[in-house]
Amino acid sequence: MTTTIDPSLTRFDHTWRAFDGIHGGLVLASMLRSAAVETGAVPIAATAHFYSPVRPGRVRPIVRSAGRPSAVQVSIGDAATALVRLSRTVGEAEYTPRIEVDTDPNQLDPLDIPVDFVPFSQHLDIRPINAARPFAGGSDPEFDVWIRLRPALEITGVERAAILLDALPPGLFATRTTPVPIPTVELTTHFAPGAHTSHGPWHRLRHRTVWATSDRCVDEAELFTADGQLAAQARQSRRVLR
Repeated sequence: MTTTIDPSLTRFDHTWRAFDGIHGGLVLASMLRSAAVETGAVPIAATAHFYSPVRPGRVRPIVRSAGRPSAVQVSIGDAATALVRLSRTVGEAEYTPRIEVDTDPNQLDPLDIPVDFVPFSQHLDIRPINAARPFAGGSDPEFDVWIRLRPALEITGVERAAILLDALPPGLFATRTTPVPIPTVELTTHFAPGAHTSHGPWHRLRHRTVWATSDRCVDEAELFTADGQLAAQARQSRRVLR
């Protein structure tokens, strides 16, 4: 199956459902595509707000000027909005964090996520590096994995980064033994020059909960290319529904 994000009319396939609506990373990717096509510029950052689940089917992202040429607002009905920052050029990195690549994802066992539990997991290949697993009751709310999208997704590097940054479950799931809904209400992403370069399908993703209360938590994620170059970062606010 080939999924194409059309900037004027997006069809969200039901296989991309999360716990309720369409996977938030794919929703953000579609808004990034709309902003880029409308302006002819490159997304470099975005902050998305999710008010209600985006349902499968056809939607039309609406792009509006944010009052300056370097930013636009994109909305999908009443369900989601994003402020997208743009640049006319990608630029080269004069400084960027790097990590040591000391594991081969092809030598690691895949993480098995039941498709009937999280349908969009069928589009992902996840190979855990650390010991954290969803609902394993671990001590640290942090996942460290190799990850790639399964074939036949026609997207840009920035759109791919947006999807992967939101691909893992909340870090709190690593410390819990039973599921509870923890939906994202705000997702902020920043794309480094590495997001625009091709280093193969595999990416290193580190995702953690940095603080939590009884009804809220904040997660952070860092995405690296296969050779260890920073590609993108994200911070998201979530509700904890008990």
